[in-house]
Amino acid sequence: MALPKIEILTTGGTIAGKGESETGSSYHAGEVPGDELVRSVPGLSKVADITVREITSIPSQDMTEGVWLALLSAIREDAERFDGFVITHGTDTMEETAFFLSLTVPAGKSVVITGAMLPSTALSSDGPKNLYNAVSAAASPKSSRYGVIAAMNGELFAARGLFKSKTVALDTFSTRFGGPIGWTQGGVTHFSVSPAPERSLPSFRDLGAIRESSLPKIACIAVWAGSDGVAASAYMDAGYQGFVIEGFGDGNIPGGLLPTLRLAAESGLAVVRSSRCAYGPVLEAGEINDAENGFVCGGALSAAQCRILLQLALLKNPRAKRTDLQKLFFQF
Repeated sequence: MALPKIEILTTGGTIAGKGESETGSSYHAGEVPGDELVRSVPGLSKVADITVREITSIPSQDMTEGVWLALLSAIREDAERFDGFVITHGTDTMEETAFFLSLTVPAGKSVVITGAMLPSTALSSDGPKNLYNAVSAAASPKSSRYGVIAAMNGELFAARGLFKSKTVALDTFSTRFGGPIGWTQGGVTHFSVSPAPERSLPSFRDLGAIRESSLPKIACIAVWAGSDGVAASAYMDAGYQGFVIEGFGDGNIPGGLLPTLRLAAESGLAVVRSSRCAYGPVLEAGEINDAENGFVCGGALSAAQCRILLQLALLKNPRAKRTDLQKLFFQF
């Protein structure tokens, strides 16, 4: 029986990092070529027929929307040639790349994103096993029903709600919605939840080719005790088309910032409230009433994922009303 055809799209990150010491913490990300990564994983050739395609080689703190679009373009171009895709990626922005692709890649294809917390030269690096598990998951016919999946530390996570919860620990990834959706063991992929019904969540697959310059400029602003409107005003002056506010608790916004955001909403800019808390939804009518202020409630999505959803929504409909945006966010 022919093995599944899997394309590995490499972007750099710690999984491709090199350090001078096997036990030290210092290293440089994105220095190991994709072919070398594949050769470092025992038994991988028995799991799938693998092709490697380099997209970029950067630490993921330098991830850009341009790289997202390059990944999307590669998957669209090669969708008919491969049974699934694996993306090697740094962990710092993995949750953003995964969520963007989950909203835009063609349906019916397995797309698994993975990385590492330790560089390739580190003692007991987690990269080879994560890559083995990711390829195993992408090769499983069941995976295509779950959208974009993150495979890390033996567990599988949905893109929606994914976040990095620890700075350096191997079990860094968690989710704002429940827990992992499955796991991999011995090259076998297991799912612990049923896939979401087809088209249960909106997607933006019909946008066609997207140019980086066409993506709306959306700013994320984190609040602090005593926040004012200086940063928001500067973004408005710079031509930004919306804000995601990473508020306190239930998305609460300090009084010093609130007037500037009300002015932004009155002028037609989208203002989405999220929370800096790791778990729990923002309520539409708590201490801040979104309808009264002209804001949008971000629900349980993180600020980073709210930004992506808002960006794609405004790309699709630059004149989207607050009520339309609110309806969209409530579906997530």
